[in-house]
Amino acid sequence: MAELDFLKMAEVAPVLLCSFDSDGQIVWANQEWRNYTGIEDLPVVAKAAIHADQQTAVEDLLVQMAATPKKLSRELQLQRHDGEYRWFQLLLTPYLDEESFCGMSGALFDLTDTRMIEEQMLTLNDSLEEMVDEQTRHLKEANAELKATQSQMLQNEKMASIGQLAAGVAHEINNPIGFIGSNLNSLDRYLKKLEEYIDEQENLIKDSATGEQLGQLKEQRKKLKVDYLIEDCTDLIAESLDGASRVQKIVLDLKSFSRVDHADVQVADLNECLDSTISIIWNELKYNVTLEKDYGDIDPLRCLPQQLNQVVMNSLMNASHAIEKQGIIRIKTWQESNNLYIAISDNGHGISVLNQKKIFEPFFTTKEVGKGTGLGMSISYDIIKKHEGKIEVKSEVGVGTTFTLILPKVGVKEEEGGQ
Repeated sequence: MAELDFLKMAEVAPVLLCSFDSDGQIVWANQEWRNYTGIEDLPVVAKAAIHADQQTAVEDLLVQMAATPKKLSRELQLQRHDGEYRWFQLLLTPYLDEESFCGMSGALFDLTDTRMIEEQMLTLNDSLEEMVDEQTRHLKEANAELKATQSQMLQNEKMASIGQLAAGVAHEINNPIGFIGSNLNSLDRYLKKLEEYIDEQENLIKDSATGEQLGQLKEQRKKLKVDYLIEDCTDLIAESLDGASRVQKIVLDLKSFSRVDHADVQVADLNECLDSTISIIWNELKYNVTLEKDYGDIDPLRCLPQQLNQVVMNSLMNASHAIEKQGIIRIKTWQESNNLYIAISDNGHGISVLNQKKIFEPFFTTKEVGKGTGLGMSISYDIIKKHEGKIEVKSEVGVGTTFTLILPKVGVKEEEGGQ
């Protein structure tokens, strides 16, 4: 009676139940299994209604069960009577007759809804991760941009302060050096007049003095080194005038480099900008660099000269740092069609292909800690971009690097020059 009750319960159970013989055929199935598959005639092969991609795996599972009887489990797709496939968890339990395998029972539990929820959760999780990654990337970019902007503002303020200081120093030096130069020119004229007077005096004395007196006068002139003094004074005045002229040029270069009075857009000669910048930083270059200049005949450009000076200074300093002992920096300017070009080349250690892709990124530097901020080329890139130009880089490790600044002749727009 108990066995009959069990069969009745199994027949109406809300789970797909079936029984396999020792050959793996389905010899019995409950109503739920028959209703689902639409198969009424039994026995049938075990792979009946199983998805084609999983039939071999199920057959292997039955072979494994026969060889080593033990409970086994597998997920598979079972076709419903209307053609739809749904996922099930198949649980197999062996039948043993005196420890000999004689068949097995199978129970299939519908996993489709669970799998759909899991897949939706995975998809949602992936989407959330992508959203988090995207937001994190945006935040990092915004943070880097903020830092770069802040650093550039500080750099601009620093350059402006240096420019104001340089202009102030230039103004203070210009006045005294002006009257020093003027006094030296006056002294040079006075010395020439005194020399003429002495020569005329000697000529008159020769006509009236005795031979003994002339000898004494000649001896005294020799003793006092009058001829040497006159010649040396002339040289000293010439050297002093040359020194004063050089100081005046440095003052002009300082004023040209700082351009505090012309922070907005103006028309400038790029060759003059180059010379003023070189003059300012020459003390940093002269010990290990031979400078070669090849300036072309180029048109004046509407630009922000102070900012272009900063780009040139950054490029020259980088070129100098790339040269370990002694090397050459070449500067060339020319114009073609609608562009002006400035090429700054060095024969230093060069830049790797990987680093060439990063040199304009804010805070990227190959220098030692404390040697560079990694903002020089980033700021230079932004300045050239503001002029609607571009920077091209060609480099080979062990050979050298060339930075080419390309600036459209149309120049920077007036409204972009505001501070």
